[in-house]
Order: sequence, then structure tokens, then C-alpha cells
Amino acid sequence: MRTVGLCRFSYAGEGGFKVGHDDFAALETFLYGTDRIEERFRLLEAITLPSVVGQTDSDFTFLIVTGIGFPAQHLDRLRALTRHIPNCEIRQYPPGPHRRVMSKAIKDWRGAADTPCLQFRLDDDDAMALSFVERFKQTAHDLAPISARHPSVAVDFNQGYVYTAGAEGVKLWPYHYPYSAIALGMIVGAGSDDTIMNHGHQNLWKTMPTMTFTGEDMMMRGHNDFNDSRLKGKKNVFDYKAMTFEQAVHIRATFGVDDASVRAIFSRR
Repeated sequence: MRTVGLCRFSYAGEGGFKVGHDDFAALETFLYGTDRIEERFRLLEAITLPSVVGQTDSDFTFLIVTGIGFPAQHLDRLRALTRHIPNCEIRQYPPGPHRRVMSKAIKDWRGAADTPCLQFRLDDDDAMALSFVERFKQTAHDLAPISARHPSVAVDFNQGYVYTAGAEGVKLWPYHYPYSAIALGMIVGAGSDDTIMNHGHQNLWKTMPTMTFTGEDMMMRGHNDFNDSRLKGKKNVFDYKAMTFEQAVHIRATFGVDDASVRAIFSRR
């Protein structure tokens, strides 16, 4: 079954960010500001892409979407970071309503909706377990009798970590959260043009059958200087702890995230 993972990278459109901006120019100034864009690139390189490259099932497309106004030097850097990932595609779209544009990106990738497909999303500061695509496909196979009767079915893995990353390495906070945007996928049936971006991830259970798995670390949710929630003034209540040696081994084996590499990437000048 064809599979796509959508990652928006500083796409300038309407919506998609909880923090408001006065106009489109202000949004672009925020998105492409030196401190913010540098943090996003470092998180993408240190956290997100290792979890993509190391998937036990590499038969999927990782679709990175950014805007047509994305500065050329940043686009070159993005292409350089992903050049070695054969299943990674970068596509650019003009400004528009965020969800509508992201849905179009998935539909453009899919083409004719005459066969089922699997869809998931992954933000540019998050990581999925290296087994996620394999487990997602296996679950889709197991749920075939159910998905045959419904246009869309969601698959949710709800355990993992919230993390911070920097020159001091990765710090963790254990995390259980249903219908997070990470390690959450959707089985879309033949004939349906539904996309995972047509639904708020926390509300998928209101619109379709869902299957939830727990007891296994499947997601790392980034918490960094430019999260919407932090910019809106919400207090950081997570009690992050520096990783023990055993945790660092586990994180590397489970997500492909290497603490020494994180430290090196964030220590660059």
C-alpha cells in the first residue's frame, strides 16, 4: 500500500500557527528569522531525519512541503540535508489556507484515488520510532476488514517522550498522549480523497474508527524555543531529565537519535 508522510517546513500560508501575525510579511519575517530557521534546521538534522532514514520499512515517501517564497539559501540547505534520502521529496506551494494546501500536496502525490493509501504527518522537530512505518502497514493489514467498510480509519501510537535538544544534548520527559500528531496515521480507502490534513489530529476519533496502541515508545515530541504553545506564554510544565546512558542507548536504537550527534550539531557556530 502506497504510504506518504507529510512534513511542513516553515511553510508560509494562512493558519497552521497558533501565534498570530499582523500580515503575510510579518509571518515570513517570523518564519525565516535567523534564530528560528537555524533552530529548525538543526532539529530537522539531529532529530527528525534520523528517524526517517532509519525506518525498518523504507517503502514510503517523505514529503517535505515549504513555500514558493522560501529563501533560496534555505532551500539549498534543505536539499543538501535530504539529498542522501532517496524517498524524500521537497515540494513548494504558493501561500494559501494551510490545511487546504497541505491536503493538496498529499493529493498531488497520490494522484488518482483508485487504490488505498496510508498517510501520516511528522513535524520538523519530532521523531517517529524506526519501526513506525512497518507497524503502521502491519496494522493496516490487520484492520483490512474494518477499513473496507469505512472511507478512513486512524491508527494511533500514544507513548513516547517530550524532549528538548541543544548543545547539552537531549533531555526527556515520558509522555502518554492520545491522537498526538506524531506516530499517528490514517488508512484512506480507494475512492476517497480524504487526507490526514483534513482533520485536526486530536479530533480524529470523532470522525472515523480508530485503533490505539500503547506500551511501546513510538514518538518524540519536540519542545523548543519556537513552539507555538511557548510563544503564547503557556508555562513549560515538563520535568525534563538529562538522559542516562541506558536511555541514550534506547533512544538511539528506537528513534535513530544519537545524543553525541545532537550535541555536535547544536554546538556548531
